[in-house]
Amino acid sequence: MTEEEWGRLVSCAKGKSEPDLVVQGGTVLNVYSGELMEANLWVVGNRIAYVGPRVYEGTQAHVIDATGKVVSPGYIEPHAHPFQLYNPMRYAETILARGTTLSVNDNLMLVLGMEFAQVGRFFEGMAQLPIKMIWGLRLDPQAHLPEKRHKFGHIPVSRMLKNPYVWQVGEVTDWKSWVDGDEEMRDNALAARAMHKRVEGHAAGVSWDTLNVLAAAGITADHEAINADEALRRLRLGVWTTLRHSSLRPDFPQILPELIPQVKNWSRVMMTTDGPTPEYLQNGYTDFLIRHAIELGMDPITAYQLVTINPATYYGVDAEIGGLAPGRIADILLLSDLLNPTPELVIAEGRVVAKDGKLVEPLKEISWADIGMPPVKKLAEPIQPEWFDVYTDRETFPVMRLTNPAITRLAETPVETDESGRVVGLVENSEDLCYVSLLSRNAEWVCNGIIQNFATNVAGLASSYTGAREYLVIGRDREAMAAAVERMQEIGGGIVIVDEHHSVLYELPLVIGGSMGAQTVEELVQKSKELLAVLKDLGHPHYDPVYTLLFLSSAHLPEVRLSSVGLFEMKTKRTLHPSRTLR
Repeated sequence: MTEEEWGRLVSCAKGKSEPDLVVQGGTVLNVYSGELMEANLWVVGNRIAYVGPRVYEGTQAHVIDATGKVVSPGYIEPHAHPFQLYNPMRYAETILARGTTLSVNDNLMLVLGMEFAQVGRFFEGMAQLPIKMIWGLRLDPQAHLPEKRHKFGHIPVSRMLKNPYVWQVGEVTDWKSWVDGDEEMRDNALAARAMHKRVEGHAAGVSWDTLNVLAAAGITADHEAINADEALRRLRLGVWTTLRHSSLRPDFPQILPELIPQVKNWSRVMMTTDGPTPEYLQNGYTDFLIRHAIELGMDPITAYQLVTINPATYYGVDAEIGGLAPGRIADILLLSDLLNPTPELVIAEGRVVAKDGKLVEPLKEISWADIGMPPVKKLAEPIQPEWFDVYTDRETFPVMRLTNPAITRLAETPVETDESGRVVGLVENSEDLCYVSLLSRNAEWVCNGIIQNFATNVAGLASSYTGAREYLVIGRDREAMAAAVERMQEIGGGIVIVDEHHSVLYELPLVIGGSMGAQTVEELVQKSKELLAVLKDLGHPHYDPVYTLLFLSSAHLPEVRLSSVGLFEMKTKRTLHPSRTLR
């Protein structure tokens, strides 16, 4: 705040000068005292100057009549992944129109493609939007990357921590390496704490003793509690608890009815959507979390506090955002009533930005190619079907058995091989097996395996949307798999499914680095529905297949994953079957 801005703000608070904006006649949701109060709001620039009974009688201010409305602070998403097929710009415009005025975002998909200077420019560009886009920095890449990009060697986390738009490190998925003494992760986490920034965990299913270790190491919050006992465990050990209801993990119905009667102090609890795939956004965003929590028995004012003042306090910015009070940034929502959290009007930084779920004006675009996220380039050489052949000198092979959209289990399966060691007949003679490969984008190496319970009739599927930023290829026909990769490259990256004749059954261009689409969220909703329908017709038994494509190469979930080094077992950290060099 400049001296001039401070002077205007204080003068208006005294009643000696005009406000720029007035919200008058409404019922203010006071998240500090936990009550509803009749009050008017006066705004100067991007900050609130006055909250109280004073009635504006001037002529210069823009007056908004809030009679009969509830006036709420803007919502805060404390843990976001703004790249689930959509890109951060499309994500921002969608959630801003639904009342979320600040989002703390994961940077994983960005740093896998960008260089250090590009990441900084991107953060600066996003900071020009009316929605506050804030960032966390990963300490581990959540995938086994080639050595030259191991642990984000091209992104010096300790330097990026100085960026004002970075508020935390994490989520720390490879927490075991961290607490076992990984020096780089330790030093970056300690640097974050020294700067009074947060360290977010990813501690799914951990015991009381392990959670003690993580809290001692510096974890400040965690969003992985899947039942009331796990949530209470975090609260009792001083770890901020972020309750999750996402497309992959819709946890509220399982956790809230049991948790609500037990929690006596909600001030260290938050709520998150945890990176939902597009279809979820039909229901809303943070507004949907509030509504659903209230439906499940949470006190309405408490539900709002979990997405306003609580995350603001957690990040240490409650003097700036999170509530409606003098000196705070003017992020203001007008609601029809307390039980309907979808706003009729959204004010961000003191300006009206959305009405009735639509932005007043489009957000300023950025050039993705200029910051290191151009479309996928087609390789000069054709994709060869034999690249996807599986070779072994063993009598069994470690098959990946997909048990739900995210989790695989190890199934050692007897195999037959020809004279060259190539596995023959296994996929062709089974109904629920497919070949599965992680192919490097430059075709230097391939990790080949066999997956069970993905689909019964997929000839070829290729996706550049993966946690490792390589190509995931699945199918029962290796020639169709090669054809799917060829087509995926032709459209600049994305997801492609072909039949045994190589005819395209489905395609979704993701031209931003091969990982994100330029389409609107509404367009991606329809394409997501279509993807699920096509896969269901081909025998896919699970929900949320977008996460399956993302996670098969993500080295933070049980039990077997694809990687640059080969099929990798998470628990033992051993390579079950090595990758193969192609050139």
